[in-house]
Amino acid sequence: MKIGEFAELNNVTTKMLRHYDEIGLLKPTTIDPETSYRSYTSEQSHLLNWIMILKNIDFSLSEIKELLSGPLESMIVIHQLTRKRIEITSALNEQIQKKIAIDRLITIIEEEGFEMKKKIDLQNIGIADVHEIKKNIPNMEMFLETAANIVALCSDDDGLSVFRFDISHFKQVNDDYGFEVGDKVIVACYKLIEANVNKYFSHATIGRAHGDEFIVFAKASKDVTKLTAQSIINDIRSFEFATIGCSKQMGCYIGGLASQIKNSTDIRKIIEASIEVIEHARRNGPNSFTIESYSV
Repeated sequence: MKIGEFAELNNVTTKMLRHYDEIGLLKPTTIDPETSYRSYTSEQSHLLNWIMILKNIDFSLSEIKELLSGPLESMIVIHQLTRKRIEITSALNEQIQKKIAIDRLITIIEEEGFEMKKKIDLQNIGIADVHEIKKNIPNMEMFLETAANIVALCSDDDGLSVFRFDISHFKQVNDDYGFEVGDKVIVACYKLIEANVNKYFSHATIGRAHGDEFIVFAKASKDVTKLTAQSIINDIRSFEFATIGCSKQMGCYIGGLASQIKNSTDIRKIIEASIEVIEHARRNGPNSFTIESYSV
């Protein structure tokens, strides 16, 4: 079929098909030597579909050409897809963090006494040290990359664990004591998690899933993960939150998974599966933890 018909069949433009021909990504089956008209077969729609799928998940045309040029080992394809997923997750996390920053700035300006014509010197709005600490809490991009590095260091006999930490009734803290105190509570909990992670794990990374929820990925057995979870809860119970402006004694929930390392371990899949486990911990009330086995 002619290029116009093939383009219409696949909902693309002829300009795009010409470009794909020029870069060797999708060559026509024949080119008329007199008119230079390109012709395609309906079977080529399958290749074009793959090009559009990979393009829509942000693969470059050169990357797509490499992936579709011939047979590749499954692990290579999975590695490429995992890398792209990390890139997308990073970009999404960055946008979420920007939104949080915007929301926080709006709140600060409103607290200054918002008036349409009031002038505000942003440089004179105080920034507590706690904000700098909060800003430096590892983001999801760093978390995923470090987790991948931890897996690379492990053998098939090693165990890995993923667990989530969530502060119980945190919204009430912001409502009752304000965002400044809420930030201090988040930082205090992070520091307690960090201290225990450093104490019990030789290889681990901590990330901020969102808001008041953290996630830990570690080279660790199920028993050591349970020990760590209980230790974090004990420290939360004994910490005097009143010293940072929160007269309400805080609690937490911890839910996670432990498994054996395999070359095919899908980090993201385990992380996503841990979401359900923390719900099991929440059913038992504050300062509860659930660590379950996970088959990879």
